[in-house]
Amino acid sequence: MAEQLSLFGEENTLFNGAVQRLLEMDFSGCLERLERYRKLFPWGREVRREAAVAAFWRERLGGAVWERIDSAEVERRYGLWLDFEKAFGCPWPEDKIEQQFQVRYFLRLTESLAASGEETPTSLPGGTPTGLLHLLAGRPSGAIPLLQGLIGAEPENARIYGYLGDAYVLRGDLPTARICYREAFSLDPAGLDLRRLGDRELLELVADQGQEDDLEPRALAWLPVRAQLLGIFPRRLFRGLDELKAWVERYLDLIRAHREHPTDAMVPRLFYCAMVLSDNAPMLHFVSSVDLAEVRRLMKSLDPALFARHMRDLETRR
Repeated sequence: MAEQLSLFGEENTLFNGAVQRLLEMDFSGCLERLERYRKLFPWGREVRREAAVAAFWRERLGGAVWERIDSAEVERRYGLWLDFEKAFGCPWPEDKIEQQFQVRYFLRLTESLAASGEETPTSLPGGTPTGLLHLLAGRPSGAIPLLQGLIGAEPENARIYGYLGDAYVLRGDLPTARICYREAFSLDPAGLDLRRLGDRELLELVADQGQEDDLEPRALAWLPVRAQLLGIFPRRLFRGLDELKAWVERYLDLIRAHREHPTDAMVPRLFYCAMVLSDNAPMLHFVSSVDLAEVRRLMKSLDPALFARHMRDLETRR
């Protein structure tokens, strides 16, 4: 029995050593140990996946240095990562080697960029958000301020709001994450990076939408409405007249656009915009350019069933 336990111990030591080499970016060392593992333990675990990962990166990075690489090189290596995700079927479960490697890879990238002497930009030369690198490294504390800075420069960028939501999920702050996701889906649902969506309940709703509508842009555009009615997204309640007036202008712009060039794609956006005004009904008395009854009649004409659910929701809240 002691000899058998020793044999199993040697097997685990060799395999774990190979994985450690992979995580240290020693791809040749990883492959050498995996080959030795196969020869010594033909009855052991299947290691083709680990070998494929190591071979992929040895071919693309080999003996590349990691010290003090600049933002252009970081961008290039992020491009290699996208190739890797495509080749290995991202997203993958958290217990897979790809997930472990992802964290180490992006820790290396962010640390190398920090050590380069450059002032950390909010985005790389090719437009990749620097905060996304921190997010993929599992570092929400690094991701959040960089993504917030980018939103300040690109307030209509839905993808950045989505990544910020992912960062707050990683931090454990789901209420703030859902405010970010609400903003992202109301701006441009088709622009989100849904593969990285961190909110499991929201991801299930996205999947349900896909079963019903094959994830067409119009189907995703209804998601803010349905997510609010299901209690996933909080209602958007205005704190002052300036916020309300800005939303009224958005609503009136959509009304004009829909009258001039009516399209199916605009319907969910218009419904959601009207629903927000309906949620803020007490404040509408201070704005003369819209009438609550007209807002609700429009909602009913756009989707009677969702309008009925909205009114039931309002009644429940009273």
